[in-house]
Amino acid sequence: MKTKKQNLNQKLSVKDNKLGISYAKLKLTLKEYKKNLELLQDEVSNLFESKNTNVLFFYDKDEVACIQKLTRTGLYFDTKKFKEECPNVYQKYLTERTSVEFKPVVQDEVNNAK
Repeated sequence: MKTKKQNLNQKLSVKDNKLGISYAKLKLTLKEYKKNLELLQDEVSNLFESKNTNVLFFYDKDEVACIQKLTRTGLYFDTKKFKEECPNVYQKYLTERTSVEFKPVVQDEVNNAK
């Protein structure tokens, strides 16, 4: 990817540029937060197991937080097993879907990746 401005012929307004930059930065921030949350979730799970409780209260200076452990049971359709046991029926009900993703790249990240 070029590090200089591309597609100058798009003629985006200042408002559109701010929208695009805000979206890209927010999406990248959320991606990083999700990674961190997954790492912390394992530790929090271990803490709940070690304390053998469903609610924990946390205190730090002027902040108080509470985390409640909720366990839910539900019924889910086992697609993999169905595909293995009834491949013809599975194939019959497959439908094509198209999805769109807006994958951001922020200029600072392009320069830092080098």
